[in-house]
Amino acid sequence: MKNNSFYRIIVTVIMFLKFVLQLYIFNKRHPDWDSHTQDKWEKLVQSQAKEYREKALHLEGLMIKVGQFLSTRADIMPDVFIKELADLIDQVPPVPSEVSKEILENEWGQPLDNRLAEISDRPVASASIGEVYKGKLHNGQEVAIKIQRAKVDRIIKTDFKSLKIVLWITKNFTKLGKEINTASLYKEVVQVIGDELDYGKEMRNAQNFQRRFSGSSAYYIPQFYEEYCTRRVLVMEWIEGRKVTDLSYMRENGINRKETAAKIFQFFVDQLLDQGRFHADPHQGNILVQKDGTLAILDFGMVGYITGQDSASIRRMIQGFVLDDYQLVISELQHLGFLLPHANKSLLEQVLRNYVNMYLSSDLSQLDQETVEEIFEDMQKIVREQPIQLPSEFAFLGRAASIGLGVLTIVDPDIDFIELGKPVVKEWLDEADEQQGSIQSQVLKDTLKPLLSLPRNMTEWLESPNYQRRSDERKQLRQFNHHRYLLGYTGLGILTFSAMPFLFIGVWIEHLLLLYTAASFAGATMITAVFVLYRHARWVSKFKENTY
Repeated sequence: MKNNSFYRIIVTVIMFLKFVLQLYIFNKRHPDWDSHTQDKWEKLVQSQAKEYREKALHLEGLMIKVGQFLSTRADIMPDVFIKELADLIDQVPPVPSEVSKEILENEWGQPLDNRLAEISDRPVASASIGEVYKGKLHNGQEVAIKIQRAKVDRIIKTDFKSLKIVLWITKNFTKLGKEINTASLYKEVVQVIGDELDYGKEMRNAQNFQRRFSGSSAYYIPQFYEEYCTRRVLVMEWIEGRKVTDLSYMRENGINRKETAAKIFQFFVDQLLDQGRFHADPHQGNILVQKDGTLAILDFGMVGYITGQDSASIRRMIQGFVLDDYQLVISELQHLGFLLPHANKSLLEQVLRNYVNMYLSSDLSQLDQETVEEIFEDMQKIVREQPIQLPSEFAFLGRAASIGLGVLTIVDPDIDFIELGKPVVKEWLDEADEQQGSIQSQVLKDTLKPLLSLPRNMTEWLESPNYQRRSDERKQLRQFNHHRYLLGYTGLGILTFSAMPFLFIGVWIEHLLLLYTAASFAGATMITAVFVLYRHARWVSKFKENTY
């Protein structure tokens, strides 16, 4: 059943509608908010997160990816929801090996023995989109063979349809939909996660990073064997190493943890604050440390992109923190789209100043994992209380940054971010000094623009016509037609909701005939409602044309 497209969409949408309805009823029943109400609300949200987690592990596919994505969105998701999803890792039961090996043969168009001397009986790693086997070529070269899971492309594409429906409901029927750009968010998720289905893109991403870090001996990107790679299969050099957070392995091989942390920090800075592609999933399993201390970077399926303009704004914002210029910080946050229009800039400036001063007054050498978690909890509080959002284009950038911070504090709990960042910020300031002349020139141009446009605006205002208002008779006619359409909506709504119990029962007992029958009836009434809505919209449009 979980591979049935219609079933996946129904289960996902019904679960989301259930969550929305539960929250709506809760808010209606609890107009006054106190500590007792807060506790009840957190229990409700926690139960929703638990249900989502269970459904994600059952359906797999995009739900696991979206769960991971939501677990990083402190600006739109409650803290209890995020904590419940924190353990939702991208690990799922493996596909039977014979199925994966059949996919491999079909992609190559020949038996495995023709190309491989050996291949492991079971995968060494299994995720929601692909699995990795260890193999050996006929020339003796050990390789990692990444094989896409059976039918996962169709499953993910189906899940994108579910996500689109969910985001449409969010936009039109929830308060959250008024605060985030759902269309942009959908586009970002489809682009970044959808690219993971094409292993050819992953190979090209890896090759791009190879060129980018070719001059550094600190990092290593495995080589790919292009003649063996297809859209669903990747064959790359096998890398020996351990997760970068395996501290016992580092001690055994005499690897300096502080130096390793500095390498990881520089790797993130080079990506996340410079124009170009960045690794959007840099968790500890994708960063291996080798015996000589070299960092091997793996898995370039999830890659984001940062523009030059956004990169410059992020740099200026960091400079604002360093130079104690919080007006610059707020200005760049607004420019990047992090502040909603009704944001109280003065209040936010003061809040940020107080928090930064509070943490800088402590001993930064004692910045351990507990302190980092405390900082994030406080920042989440600011996000929840103030009109702050995370623009969709920064969703994966923020995810990568938060994952990287977690990895860094495990490798070196005593890490001093200020000391590591000083050379970087100094370089930015030197660049800013060189560009100061051109910046002042641009400010002067921006200042003169309103003055130059004043005569034209004044002329347009004087020449604007004075339109007549509607007559009482036309107003009554509008109300009559409006009520007629509302009556039609009410009848169609009753018919649609009458099919819902049967739809729920069909999903619950996994009875396809009942599921399809109820869905067909509900779908027919919804299509009729859409047609009536279209006629209503045309009538309103025509009415406006005749009125003004």
